[in-house]
Amino acid sequence: MKGSSKSVVFAINKIHNYFVYFAMILIVIMTLVISVNVFMRYVLNSGLKWGEEVAKLLVVWFTYISLAVGVKQGLHISLGLLPKNLPRWVDNALDYLKIAVIISVAVVMIIFGFKLVSITSSSIMPATKWPSSTLYFIVPFSGILVLLEAVIVLLKVEDAALPVETVLQKLADSGTDGKKKKGAEHDTK
Repeated sequence: MKGSSKSVVFAINKIHNYFVYFAMILIVIMTLVISVNVFMRYVLNSGLKWGEEVAKLLVVWFTYISLAVGVKQGLHISLGLLPKNLPRWVDNALDYLKIAVIISVAVVMIIFGFKLVSITSSSIMPATKWPSSTLYFIVPFSGILVLLEAVIVLLKVEDAALPVETVLQKLADSGTDGKKKKGAEHDTK
């Protein structure tokens, strides 16, 4: 692989890894907003006016970012209906068909996502007063990410993105290492 294509793949992998972290942040914020809103509504008898809208926005953004991450990591549901010992050319043809379907979906997301954003840009969400297009902007953006990931798979470019499990394990290890170090310091004192 040439130097320029390596740097492009490296940049796409970095973007991918950042979006894994971004999706995790979105789900945590959504959980906090919903929890605070439920507490305020049922304990204090007053909820956040904007809580539902923000939670909906966060879950939509999380879902579409996860869609792009799932394409790269091969995490989407698949069915093994055909026998495993098919001829190699049939297996390759089915892989190309899968990538063609993914690219088609990505193109539809991009084209109609931009149309949806332009239609909803004049509408305002009632509680937050944000443009409704804020909710839908992630559709074409996610389509672009899905398209990039599918093209990398199609071109069989060597890829070095971290699997989601590795990212989660790094986070878990960093949390437990900090606790072990604090515990060790406390034991020596």
